[in-house]
Amino acid sequence: MIPARTIDAADLAWLVRCERRVWLDQHGTPATAALPTADARARMALRAAHTRHILDALEGATRLTGHDWPDALMQTARAMQRGDRLIIGAALEAPLDDRLLRGLPDILIRIEVPSALGGWSYQPVAIALHSRPTRWDRLLLNAWRWLVGAMQGVDPAGELWLGAAATRPAHVSRQVASLDAFVAQVKQAALIGAGDVPPIWFDSDHCPFCPWRLACDAAAHESGDVALLPGLSRRQGLALRRRGIRQIAQVPALDSAMLAALPDGSPYAGVLLKLQAQALLAGRPVVVGGGAMPLPRAGMFLDIETDPLTRIPWAFGLTSTGGITSIIVVGSALDDRAVQVAGTSLLLVRNVHEGWNLVLHAAQAAGGVMAHWGEAERLVLQQSAGRRVEQELAPLLLDAQRELGRRVALPVPRMSDQRGGGLKAIARWLGWSWAAGADHWTLAWGAYQHWMAQRSRQAALEMLTPAVVYLRADVEALAAVWRWFEAFMLQTINAGGALPDSHGD
Repeated sequence: MIPARTIDAADLAWLVRCERRVWLDQHGTPATAALPTADARARMALRAAHTRHILDALEGATRLTGHDWPDALMQTARAMQRGDRLIIGAALEAPLDDRLLRGLPDILIRIEVPSALGGWSYQPVAIALHSRPTRWDRLLLNAWRWLVGAMQGVDPAGELWLGAAATRPAHVSRQVASLDAFVAQVKQAALIGAGDVPPIWFDSDHCPFCPWRLACDAAAHESGDVALLPGLSRRQGLALRRRGIRQIAQVPALDSAMLAALPDGSPYAGVLLKLQAQALLAGRPVVVGGGAMPLPRAGMFLDIETDPLTRIPWAFGLTSTGGITSIIVVGSALDDRAVQVAGTSLLLVRNVHEGWNLVLHAAQAAGGVMAHWGEAERLVLQQSAGRRVEQELAPLLLDAQRELGRRVALPVPRMSDQRGGGLKAIARWLGWSWAAGADHWTLAWGAYQHWMAQRSRQAALEMLTPAVVYLRADVEALAAVWRWFEAFMLQTINAGGALPDSHGD
């Protein structure tokens, strides 16, 4: 007898994230599997810490610690049969057609509804750090609901505990819909596995967690897949594939009627798509629009590092057009606040408001606009700077990513770990690099946390070196991208000049 194939309930999320992942889980070669990216691992650690924080605050809970899977199943059955009020660490499994579904609910809560257990039953809880429920949250919770129902003979409701409010969730979303659709989704996994491999689609919110991401990167580059096109939406990609358009090389020849019929796009979006394809095929930038319009003059460049949970800034990086860089760090103030760490001027401030005031003064003194990358800086400004500073600084900010995207299509493809328009991807295309040991935000954040834990922060300033090196590289990369952009657009305006070299700034 062939044993039933085991499915982890958490893996079912990929049914609504990426069907290709579902297929590869069944057919992929384990030797090609990859670890999650550093960013994905950091996000996983944050989610796990948030879950522990919520669970640790629950009083009167039965906390199960099975030695192995059979032991965990036995302990769970005993706790449910006893009618324990709260169960943490439960393990459940039940056959579903020819599959064996397994799950680890975050919490089981006893409710006074009769079941096969007795005069009570249980409903599962899923804890999420984000504040809005997603399709994969709901799918996971439905898997746990189904498993609990198989155990107690009564299908329960479920709850999503979303966001953080001290030791409690910020919001609770109750889930009561029939589980028939869930069972159909699980059966769909078998159909996906029996068919041809689904097409590639890169989603930087999901791909970094996937063990098959490098295999998809390689397959996309080998075939010149349309998934490499930055700015292409999922629905547009599916629409192109239905029309037989699977490769970037086919896109420049598309007629305007087909482009206009694509979903999720403005009339100009089709033109942008063709120009982006041309840039990737030619391996060089292509002017999109606004070529005759001069760029705003940047007087200063800004990059911010924030607490990954609160989104409150802990450091600001500033670089002038003359190449002078300084880093503002929140959390301490010395008699002489300007010090040197890793050859970089470091300004220490007591709180985030002092930091924002220094940023405002720097922007006003430099003249021109203060360029940043993406929407994050403006959003963080609104949330943490205070009304006066926000009103004075907001008009001086310029989103360099948006400005570049309006004018130039770059030969930087979308891949499994980025959307194609990220600062690091573009800077690396220009030859920029980050120092080993200080090349990811998690390293910078860890260095800052260790420094904050010191009794004498002044004596421990060298501990900030990875944070300073990382933030300096980020803000100076932004300045380098902008300088290249200015040179490119100047030659475009002058017409006929050789395009700037794509491997230098």
